[in-house]
Amino acid sequence: MRCCHRHAPVAAAGSSDPHPFSLPGATEHYAAPRPVRAEHVRIDLDLDFAWRALAGTCTTRVSAVRTVSTVTFDAVDLDVTEARVDGRSVTFSNSGAHVRVELPRALDAGQACDIALTYRARPRRGLYFWGPDAGYPDRPLQAWTQGQDIDARCWFPCLDTPAQKSTSEVIATFPAHMTSLSNGVLVSDVTTGERRTQHHRMAQPHAPYLVTLVVGEFDEATDTAGTTPLRYLFPKGRREDALRCVARTPQMISAYESITGEPYPWSGYAQVFVTEFILGGMEHTTATTLVDTVLHDARAHLDYNAEPLISHELAHQWFGNLLTCRDWPHGWLNEGFATYFEVLWKERGDNRDEADHHRALDLEAYLSETRERYARPIVARKFQAPMDLFDRHLYEKGGLVLHELRRRVGDDLFMRALRHYVASHRHGVVETVDLARAFEAATGHNLDPVFDQYVFSPGHPELKVEVRYEADDARLRITVRQTQRADSGTPVFRLPLEVAVTVNGEDTRHRLELTDAEHRFHLPCPAAPTQVRVDPRRDVLGTLDVDKAVGLWREELANAPEARARTEAAHALGKDGGLSSVEALGRALKDAKRFWATRAACAKALGRIRTPEARALLLDAVATEHPRVRRAVVAALGEFRHDVEAAGSLRSVLEAGDASYFVEAEAARALGRVRAPDALPLLEAATARPSFQDVIGASAMDGLAETQDPAAFPVAVARTAYGQPAFLRRAAVSTVAKLAEVANRKREAVDLFAQLLRDPQFRVQLAVCDAASTLGDRRLLPALEGTTFSDPRTRRYAREAVRTLREGAPQAREVASLREELDALKQETRTLREKLETFTLNAQPSAPVRKPVRKQAAKRGRTPPPKRRR
Repeated sequence: MRCCHRHAPVAAAGSSDPHPFSLPGATEHYAAPRPVRAEHVRIDLDLDFAWRALAGTCTTRVSAVRTVSTVTFDAVDLDVTEARVDGRSVTFSNSGAHVRVELPRALDAGQACDIALTYRARPRRGLYFWGPDAGYPDRPLQAWTQGQDIDARCWFPCLDTPAQKSTSEVIATFPAHMTSLSNGVLVSDVTTGERRTQHHRMAQPHAPYLVTLVVGEFDEATDTAGTTPLRYLFPKGRREDALRCVARTPQMISAYESITGEPYPWSGYAQVFVTEFILGGMEHTTATTLVDTVLHDARAHLDYNAEPLISHELAHQWFGNLLTCRDWPHGWLNEGFATYFEVLWKERGDNRDEADHHRALDLEAYLSETRERYARPIVARKFQAPMDLFDRHLYEKGGLVLHELRRRVGDDLFMRALRHYVASHRHGVVETVDLARAFEAATGHNLDPVFDQYVFSPGHPELKVEVRYEADDARLRITVRQTQRADSGTPVFRLPLEVAVTVNGEDTRHRLELTDAEHRFHLPCPAAPTQVRVDPRRDVLGTLDVDKAVGLWREELANAPEARARTEAAHALGKDGGLSSVEALGRALKDAKRFWATRAACAKALGRIRTPEARALLLDAVATEHPRVRRAVVAALGEFRHDVEAAGSLRSVLEAGDASYFVEAEAARALGRVRAPDALPLLEAATARPSFQDVIGASAMDGLAETQDPAAFPVAVARTAYGQPAFLRRAAVSTVAKLAEVANRKREAVDLFAQLLRDPQFRVQLAVCDAASTLGDRRLLPALEGTTFSDPRTRRYAREAVRTLREGAPQAREVASLREELDALKQETRTLREKLETFTLNAQPSAPVRKPVRKQAAKRGRTPPPKRRR
């Protein structure tokens, strides 16, 4: 499963002290007992689209693990009308959440029987019906399922735990003009009158949450990956857009077979794009379901592709489907693996620089969650619903832990351990200890300390590194301190730290072993180094703040062999802000041969510096060829508030358009940030501009929020209406929250949000929960607490929003005011620095000696160098 959004919702503005993960009422969760085993599940359904209802019979063959006289099925809101055991009607009871079946005779261990439950339902979860309505008349008529985490029980009675793996078959009847997709192979297809029945059979065991059914009208394309047949199902008329998304699936399968040592384990692989899917994608065995909003045209493909999603879901066919977590606290063995396989595919399908950049995005996503929401052990048992666990810890940190294991044992042993893990547990269920033991068996390394620190404990190392060259002793002094707080269970970490030192054009690599809270290392260094690259590829799972001479950063930006090191140097020089640093950033920004992410970081750094020289370099780069770099340049110009030249350049981009949707979108957002006096009509018009995922309209809405113009408030309110484009609606919700106070219309915003909490689109509900802390109005509490949310994610975010409002988190307006004051102070500091540098440059070079005080300060290493903070 992959979520659609990469941001961490419901973060209190300016929050620096994350909350506990467990909310009030959370309980400890353990794997469900298994007195019986599911051997086979047969689901026979008839779908009624007019009533959004289903009728069917689910027959489960169970075998007893111990003597049992009853079997209890998970079944939520299923109206069970009959129960039969081996064909005989039997007594049953239905609580609304569970159906308890009385067996006609007790089953002893090893004995089996078939239990058939006939039922009707209009499901709220698990199986979803969609079709056109007044707001969205072009929406296609479809039905699809999504069972993760525990929603399979909402559309068929089952033993709903990942450990209950069984074979399955789905027999679905629906309107004749439609088709269906389910797990395994299609064994029959019969049309009678206006009804069609298709029968799919899955011959290998898999978990209940992986059982799928999709019904609708689709176009189709086929392909092969070796001997594996591939199918792609997509909305009619979207063939080219779909193939842009899935074209490299055969190469991905080949790469994953090579990495895991396990041939693709199923009969075939299908990918289907559906409307209004509640996730980015879901890895049902042999048949992944994907949200259709990732389908994109050639213009979007300039700087967007869906391969992270495609590669993630494909990886689940091994990790999650072939090897399945025993229970959800160990769900990182599903999601962390799939997330890291996005990185591994980037390595194989693109290059190492792209893989390192993708991993950097994962690291920042995880770190932002620890800053703004909570830090928790990856394996956590205290929660309200298993879906609470599906966060940046389970996905991104889980993937980063695998990278941490890789850097501990090296590439060759890492791949050997992965293959051993897969071979040892294929078609089984796994816990974290199984992975640890597989690595130990394959590599000879005991990695329990790594699992204890990174998986079973919260937090991560926060490293402050000071680099100083001691010429008198011909050595490099590197001081490393771990500064993470240990009062919440975060340990002092034991980890290696790589340092690359360049002297006279030659690199020397050092591996520093950190075992304590503070270390001082002395490395032999016969001459002053030109580069000291700490963690050159940014491998450490944690934060890294490096304090070293600014000249080292400039040299690394120009010549470091690792793209990640050059990018980190760009970030550091943005904090320095001196004239020489600006010039270095400008040279790197113009260099078309450099990795695009480094150039983008240079643009961001220049925007942070905000001097006239920095602005000139950005204005000169607005037309740069690479769209992602161009986007970063446009975004950086948004830092120059009330700047006429910056506003003019952004206005030109927005009015003339750009080959890239995303550049045009960023121009809209940045124009609002500079607060150009004529921004409002331009941005209001841009909200109606069609684009991929409404990125231009949504960014224009963000720009309206940045203007802080009260006149933009009614524009935002209007765009929240049902029937407006979905992405635009969510952006408008955020804009309403940001403008409500300045427009003196918070009461109106509260009433609107209370209404939107019951919106048919659950992502709009999420947007309201996300915006609640920004709005900062406790009058929203009754709606947040009194609304019944069917989606567990919305329930979680609503409860977090309630907590934030009750604690009185800073409101967005107050934080914005503080930021503006900080910007003013930064500008004054830059002006003073520029005057100082100008004075220094104009000084007579023939001065025989520096003042003694300055000489002593330099010798002691007190000249303040730039600092880098992640």
